[in-house]
Amino acid sequence: MWPPLCIQQGTFRRDLFHRIYVFPVILPALRERPEDIPHWWSISPGRSLIKMFGGRSRSPAKPLKRYSWPGNIRELRNVVERLLLFSVNDSVDLATINKALPSGNSNSASSNLGSFPDQMGTLSVRVEHFERETILAEIKRQQNHITNTAKALGMERSHLYKKCQQLGIDLREARKN
Repeated sequence: MWPPLCIQQGTFRRDLFHRIYVFPVILPALRERPEDIPHWWSISPGRSLIKMFGGRSRSPAKPLKRYSWPGNIRELRNVVERLLLFSVNDSVDLATINKALPSGNSNSASSNLGSFPDQMGTLSVRVEHFERETILAEIKRQQNHITNTAKALGMERSHLYKKCQQLGIDLREARKN
């Protein structure tokens, strides 16, 4: 809600508003400017989605432009990071984009957590599920090279082995898949 309206309603302090409202920059929501979405693809550290699209056809980006982005730029950044996790051999296709978008539907404005099906349970159960899926995806992306996987995840190789053991990931079985 616009702060001056909040001040009138008594839900925002007037002195705080004047302290932070030095230079107004008013930007429309991301859903109102879908042409800006390709410019944000490079916000991910290390790799750019433009490279992942092969630098050629931008047709896989159409679902990203059609999505309503209720979470604005933060949601786009999360989807970009999810695309990086789901990508195989540094390539992104339409199926990968649909998997990365919340609810797997590019036209949906729902803000569920998308492709993580285990949404029941405690925070620790959800975090464990996320860690397990992230490690398995990175192992696959690194073509079962454990040292490179550990580096990509920002951890020591020995710590990755311990984490896999904690999460019940059988690395021999993961290599077969």
